[in-house]
Amino acid sequence: MPTERIVNGKTITRYTAKEAKNLPSQSDWPRVDAMTDAELTENAISDADNPLLDDAFFARAARVRLEDFMPETKEKVCLRLDRDVVAWFRARKKKGYQTAINAALRAFIASQSTGQER
Repeated sequence: MPTERIVNGKTITRYTAKEAKNLPSQSDWPRVDAMTDAELTENAISDADNPLLDDAFFARAARVRLEDFMPETKEKVCLRLDRDVVAWFRARKKKGYQTAINAALRAFIASQSTGQER
């Protein structure tokens, strides 16, 4: 059953992954299917939430591999993760999935830094 709480005057509803999968789509798929590629492109370009990626974006962009963030030493901790998160990593890396989770967290930290060394 969804849970609700109010934060800063806004109601936030939380769903489990199973509940979220059963929510009805809010997309008008028949309308999208009827659109041409040119119409879809025009809509994407005019969408304020979907800015065009300019040369400055690609100058800052960098390809990242999880292996680049593998630490040399680790600290043992007990961490509770959502089952679907663990399943996603296990499905892609049967051996070493925990190390892959660590690398994903390290990559996230690096993406949040403001030019600081990692």
